[in-house]
Amino acid sequence: MKTKKRFFCLRGFMKSGTNWLGGLLDRHPDVSCKGEYHWELLLKPVFERSPLMMQTQTDDAQRETLKHLRSAIRRTMTALSDPQAQVIGDRTPHTIAPIVLPDPHIVIIRDGRDILVSRAFHLFNSPSYTQLFKRSKTAAATLREFQANKWFFKENPDKLLENAELVETTARWWVDQLEQDRRVAETQTKLKIRFVKYEELHRSTQTITDELFEFLEVDPQRAPPIEGELKPGFATENPDQFLRKGQAGDWIKYFTDRVKAQFKAIAGEELIRQGYERDLNW
Repeated sequence: MKTKKRFFCLRGFMKSGTNWLGGLLDRHPDVSCKGEYHWELLLKPVFERSPLMMQTQTDDAQRETLKHLRSAIRRTMTALSDPQAQVIGDRTPHTIAPIVLPDPHIVIIRDGRDILVSRAFHLFNSPSYTQLFKRSKTAAATLREFQANKWFFKENPDKLLENAELVETTARWWVDQLEQDRRVAETQTKLKIRFVKYEELHRSTQTITDELFEFLEVDPQRAPPIEGELKPGFATENPDQFLRKGQAGDWIKYFTDRVKAQFKAIAGEELIRQGYERDLNW
């Protein structure tokens, strides 16, 4: 008899380690964790009662629509996953809400300062993802320096976060996502959610992943050893690659006094709430 497939969602802010954690989970023979699917874009019209729902704006119609869409999502995820996998995950860096699937959620949280550094490198490596370099002549000049010398920011660490817009938007976005996820956890009490700190995963990779396998109700002993790029951090830094460094606390090298003051003003209280700092004296 066929075993019924089970599903879960892996969430987190961009550059917070969703790729790494997804790979750690995916190595288990009973788990398939792929992505990024961004199913929330498919469900957004339903949750927001957009024109798609204008003709049938009733709670029953909304529930029926969600039922059919979620069924289609599960079938698609099953078709795209490893056939032997019994637990299938959607690894999309996003907020928990809108809740794509009312199944177990794993949410990874990372120090917003390290996220800022990682996101800055990501944008300098993929400038087409942002309009920043078109809006700022200074940022465009820095981009040219980096493209000519991939070690430019190692030699000039004060230049990476020189653009105040980049610092502000990333800090506000990080705080907003954590606040949204906190509200969901407080109000959706029936939703199984396991929050994981990137830094704890870095320190105790095997222990944390074993706990997550138990959360997903699969046997941790069946997972193969953690090897290669799945090990925490990288042997060498690759500033011009998507997988750059994988290190906690890297922000210290790039934060100037101005960046510290700006980040504190926006996200200082959230750093304290998340346990990254005791106060604003850092």
